[in-house]
Amino acid sequence: MRSALTAAVAALFVVFLAACAPQYEPGPSRHPNPIIILELDVSPGVVTLDPSFGFSLQRGERGVPRSQRAAGLGRAVAFNLADAMAEYLTGLGYDVIRSDTAAVEPGGRALIVSGSFRRIDEGRRRRVGAENSAVAVDAAIDYQTYGAAPQRLASFQLDSRQVASAGVAGVSARQGADVKVAAARLGAAIGRYVGDAARLNKWPAAPR
Repeated sequence: MRSALTAAVAALFVVFLAACAPQYEPGPSRHPNPIIILELDVSPGVVTLDPSFGFSLQRGERGVPRSQRAAGLGRAVAFNLADAMAEYLTGLGYDVIRSDTAAVEPGGRALIVSGSFRRIDEGRRRRVGAENSAVAVDAAIDYQTYGAAPQRLASFQLDSRQVASAGVAGVSARQGADVKVAAARLGAAIGRYVGDAARLNKWPAAPR
């Protein structure tokens, strides 16, 4: 699955970048060739909470409202996924920007990673060894030069149950059952796809 997707992304990059090489004089840009990571969108309906948690330990008091718990879990999962992706790509030497407001600087260009969650399932944390938490996303990679509209290079779907934990520091098999760690595992997997495509197409590393 990974090899086929990487090959498809790489092929798109080769065709697109060869045809659309930027025609400009390099300027004093602080980030001339960044990889911009936008936080993935979380819709309320995609979050499935663990029904065995969320009660109050104080007798007579109500637990945290489910909508509040779902919103908090969605934010945590989105953060973990973006953070793992950024860490992986930074480790490869690329200039990575995590921001929903970042823009291509004058004279520059960028790869932009975006998407939305299809599923965030907290699983059943009391079922040790069979928690079945999962995170699934629709992701996309765009290419944009300053002053131009973004161009879609690739879009794909990934599920944390289909990717290995390799590349996520400190993740053991037991920890992988946690939905937030599943998000980190998925973020690293997306980072690998983006990194493979960038490397194959000689995307410049971060300036030193």
